[in-house]
Amino acid sequence: MATVTIDPRPTVLGNLMMVTGSFTADGTSQTVSLGDHLATIDSFTIMPVKASVVATPIVTIDTDPVTDILLTVVNTEDYRFMALGQRS
Repeated sequence: MATVTIDPRPTVLGNLMMVTGSFTADGTSQTVSLGDHLATIDSFTIMPVKASVVATPIVTIDTDPVTDILLTVVNTEDYRFMALGQRS
């Protein structure tokens, strides 16, 4: 599992929170766990840092816990992400 870096200042919109961060994939299957920040995830966006990465990541929001994002990505690439959900 990759080491995920969460940006230190999330954006709060009422009872919603936007969490942004980054990670470098260390395999094709990755998990981003946001349970320390969000109670639910309503939206998740991931973008490769390099414009040359053309493979589209596959994003699945886990059902147990609902705050884990399961990703299928290109190995050893850098990614940025944004998640929007209910604050925990």
